[in-house]
Amino acid sequence: MAGRNLSLDFFRGVMALLVAIGHFYYWNAYIKIPLSFILAVDFFLVLSGFVICHSVTRQKDKFDSISFAKKRWLRLFPVYIACVLITVPPVLWYKNLDGPNLFDMARIITISQMIPLNSGSHFPLIEPLGIAYTISAELWTGIFLFPLYSFLLTGFKNLVFPVFMLLIIWALIILNNEPGNNFMNIHHWLYGQFLDYAVIRCIFDYSIGILAYIIFSRSRNMPISAFLSSAQLVCIIAWFLIYCKFDYIRNNEFLAPFLFAFFIYLLSFKAGVVYKITATRFAAFLGDISYPAYLIHPFWIFILQIYRANVHKAYIVLLYLFLLISSAWLINRLVEKPCLKLLRK
Repeated sequence: MAGRNLSLDFFRGVMALLVAIGHFYYWNAYIKIPLSFILAVDFFLVLSGFVICHSVTRQKDKFDSISFAKKRWLRLFPVYIACVLITVPPVLWYKNLDGPNLFDMARIITISQMIPLNSGSHFPLIEPLGIAYTISAELWTGIFLFPLYSFLLTGFKNLVFPVFMLLIIWALIILNNEPGNNFMNIHHWLYGQFLDYAVIRCIFDYSIGILAYIIFSRSRNMPISAFLSSAQLVCIIAWFLIYCKFDYIRNNEFLAPFLFAFFIYLLSFKAGVVYKITATRFAAFLGDISYPAYLIHPFWIFILQIYRANVHKAYIVLLYLFLLISSAWLINRLVEKPCLKLLRK
């Protein structure tokens, strides 16, 4: 798995754009695509679990929990705060809302939207803070989950697989019995008094990604190319057959992270027809803009809503995508890449 996997970059970018397009239609009450676009978030989380597990495994005895937490925050914060500064002031001005209080500011700085405190504030619902519950869950769940993985790996290696399998089963039971019947489309609802369902969703996806990486790392021989090609195509066809229709069975949303994990596992061998088709320079571009695009797209939806743009028109959709991709590229070039260079020093 050495080096950048451009095929995974391609699908990460595609999933980010899928979320942006889905929100564009649904937030404008114009249902043009199936709700299954929300499962793109699970692809991000499973992929993160897979990739971060690879990084932690390479460190082994050198892994430090404090250093890991610091690096994760520094990785996520620059793009996040850039999108907050771009989006929040116009929203506050246009809607004539009060600014953040001190607790809101603390939650922004620590990316703690998923912490169920200060519930009377309107601030967590302002985009991109609203969708940043995913980033918040990814950060804080990872800060606890990956040190657990490292601890088990160094001292109790035989327990790694069963522990994370139990976490998957535990999270799946809770998500499947969520009383609002939101399935995987859960945001700020609480399980009990203090545990956000977004955290449970993240534990579910991260754990699946971790197990997928463990299986990948134990694969001594690369599967034959014909098998990889066939399996990659089967994953894509299965996705379209199960999820790309308006009346898809919502219970099948719980299968998506497992399907994603298998697909990521297959692409990680850097072989197969789907890998070869998607591992291009354009894939690198899509990977670069994926994180900024995910966080900045609410800003452009907000702007188009102010001007009452007719979302039924194709040219409005194209304008939205142009503005989204251009701004995401600029944020990547001016904020994300320079910060990544500093982080790697």
